[in-house]
Amino acid sequence: MLKQYVLIFTVILSGNFIYSQNNTGELNNLKILFEKLKFAKNDTSRDSVNTIISSDLKNFIADNDISVLQEIKNLSVLISEDKKVSILTWPVLYSDFNYKYYGFVRYYETDFGRYALEELKDNSDKIVNPERQILNNENWYGAFYYKMIYKKYKKNKIYVLLGWDGNNDLTNRKIIDVFYLDENAEPVFGKNIFNSEDGIKKRLIFEYKEGISMNLRYDEKKDMIIWDHLSPSKLELKGHYEYYGPDLTFDALFFEKGIWNYIPDVDLSK
Repeated sequence: MLKQYVLIFTVILSGNFIYSQNNTGELNNLKILFEKLKFAKNDTSRDSVNTIISSDLKNFIADNDISVLQEIKNLSVLISEDKKVSILTWPVLYSDFNYKYYGFVRYYETDFGRYALEELKDNSDKIVNPERQILNNENWYGAFYYKMIYKKYKKNKIYVLLGWDGNNDLTNRKIIDVFYLDENAEPVFGKNIFNSEDGIKKRLIFEYKEGISMNLRYDEKKDMIIWDHLSPSKLELKGHYEYYGPDLTFDALFFEKGIWNYIPDVDLSK
C-alpha cells in the first residue's frame, strides 16, 4: 500500500513538473517573439512575427494563468479587481511611423460559468467621430492600455481603461475608454458615462505633439482620473494637435451614480 501511495505521489509530481516546464517554455518563447517583433527590420517581418504572437498568446491564455504574462516587455496585461475581465494589448510600430494595436479580451460568462476569449481588431483609422461611437472587439479603437479601473453602480459593472496611442510622427494620444458586457452579455467598448467640456461622450481622446509627455492617471486616494490639460502653443493653432501640449493646469473626472463627472482646472494641492 505504501508503494502505491509513493507511486501515485510521484506521478502527480511528475505531471506538475511537466506542466510547469511546458508553461515556462511557452512563456520564454513568447518573450523571444516580442523581442523579435521589437527588432524586426521591415513591415513584412513585423506582420509575420506578430501573427505567430497572436496565435501563441491565444493558446497560452486558454490554458494558463495569464498573470505570468506580465513579465513580457511591451505587452500590457490588465486583470480586473473582480477577476472577471482581463485585457491584453500590445503595439506594433510600422515603417511609416504609424502604430497599430493588437490584443485580446477575456471575460467571464456568468450564464455559462466559463471564460470567453475574443481578439481585438484595431480599426481606429476608419472610425469617424470615435468619442461618440459604441464599438466592440471586431471594431476597436486601438490603444496600449496601462490601467484598468473597476466600478460598479447598481447592477452595472464597468471597467474604465486608460491607454496610450503613439499614433504617428506628428502626434500621440491618450485615451479614456470603458469596457462592459451589454444586456446580451456581448463585449462592448464605449458608453455615455464621461462628461467633458463638449458634453457627455462614450470615450475621451486627447491628442498632442509627438515628443511631448502628457500625464493621464488614476488617483486612488482622491478616486479621480486626472490629466494634464492640453492647449495649442498659439491661439491661432487651435485644432492643429501637433502643436498641443500641457499648459500646467489639470482636469479630472470623479465617479458618481454611474457617471464620470468633469472637473476643470482642478486644484491638486487639496
